[in-house]
Amino acid sequence: MSNRIASLATPAALFCRSAAVALIAGIAHRIGFDEVEARLAARPAQEQALLVGATLVALFLAALLAAQAGWIGMLLFWLAVIVLAR
Repeated sequence: MSNRIASLATPAALFCRSAAVALIAGIAHRIGFDEVEARLAARPAQEQALLVGATLVALFLAALLAAQAGWIGMLLFWLAVIVLAR
């Protein structure tokens, strides 16, 4: 059972890491995706997990805040996420 959980956790962790790097690179326009990825890889594993987790928690809290404005707020939220990640 633990091998199955580990095999599922690794792709999910990589997806979360890629999403966090894309959002950070979108906010910091002068730093590209590859450079953000390299800077994150240079940090210790515990700090990497903290940075990725904090980015995803901030994204979740922003989604909750946007949800308070109804479907228009969620539309603007997803538009902002798409623009940042592009």
